[in-house]
Amino acid sequence: MSARVSITAKDVRKTFGLGDAEVIALDDLSVTLHSGEMTLVKGPSGSGKSTMIAALGGLQKPDTGQVTFDGRDIWSLSQRQVDAFRREQCGFVFQSVGLFASLTAYQQIVLPLQYMGFDAKTSAERAEEMLDEVGLQPRRDARPAQMSGGENQRVAIARMLAKNPRLIFADEPTSALDSANGQIVADLLHRSAKLHDAVVMCVTHDDRLLEHADRVIELEDGALIKDSRDDTKAE
Repeated sequence: MSARVSITAKDVRKTFGLGDAEVIALDDLSVTLHSGEMTLVKGPSGSGKSTMIAALGGLQKPDTGQVTFDGRDIWSLSQRQVDAFRREQCGFVFQSVGLFASLTAYQQIVLPLQYMGFDAKTSAERAEEMLDEVGLQPRRDARPAQMSGGENQRVAIARMLAKNPRLIFADEPTSALDSANGQIVADLLHRSAKLHDAVVMCVTHDDRLLEHADRVIELEDGALIKDSRDDTKAE
């Protein structure tokens, strides 16, 4: 079995604005997320949830503090190295799925893999495998306008999983979905943590995801105020 992967934030601080207009998005946040677990991050709007994704996922540099992965503080690296970390290690799932209107579900997965340098055979095999994993093999030739919102979100998840990221960040992935599709997407993210031994961090206001979580973190005003774990889901 491979060694467990983790990512650690230590005393991470991020502010926006200046003077009286300054807003503290992350207030010396310290937390470690582990592979094989789906961690929900909850809190009111403006509590720092999306900023936490940005800091841990190589999207936005914090003002101070460290984000450590594979023994390296990612924000001490060059911009080129940060870009490589984000491209090679991270997968992102957002409320807006960002699919290309003219491409089929299959093409949505194959073309990004080829752009990353995978050969045609490997890209095709990964695309078919991931479509099967998210239950969309029968819809492989459908385009976004021909699929439901839930199906499009599942294509986006398949595209993300195809590059086998070790860190998965999801920001409100079910907020635009009905109950049935929300449950499917939540289950896919939870299974991704287990099947791919990935760190899965999911920011959400959707309480439907609670039953799928191994751990729940709550933020308020950029600070961690609660950290609870469901040991019944431990492997």
